[in-house]
Amino acid sequence: MASAGSGMEEVRVSVLTPLKLVGLVCIFLALCLDLGAVLSPAWVTADHQYYLSLWESCRKPANLDIWHCESTLGSDWQIATLALLLGGAAIILIAFLVGLISICVGSRRRFYRPVAVMLFAAGKYIHYVQSSIKDS
Repeated sequence: MASAGSGMEEVRVSVLTPLKLVGLVCIFLALCLDLGAVLSPAWVTADHQYYLSLWESCRKPANLDIWHCESTLGSDWQIATLALLLGGAAIILIAFLVGLISICVGSRRRFYRPVAVMLFAAGKYIHYVQSSIKDS
């Protein structure tokens, strides 16, 4: 550190460690898995005669080759599940963008707490979704 009269400036260097990159990769992976859950065509399948997704429920009678499908967004728990999954995905996306911007800008320390809070909230959303699915 230089004294005030020497004319030298203090330069702070921010080091990008592998742990920070691993955190960013984990956030990106959480976003991909959340979107995969929303876009999955079949959450539940049974012997090629029934499948249930977030969007539709389909049955195929054993004697026919035609699938009979109906929307599942008529039930309240599935609408709530969709809303919570999309809300969690939005929070994770914001956390990923804030983390990416903080790495690019170089002032990461002030972004740690907001990203942690957003990821905690997204985790609570996902936990609530899983428990609402189990209760139904």
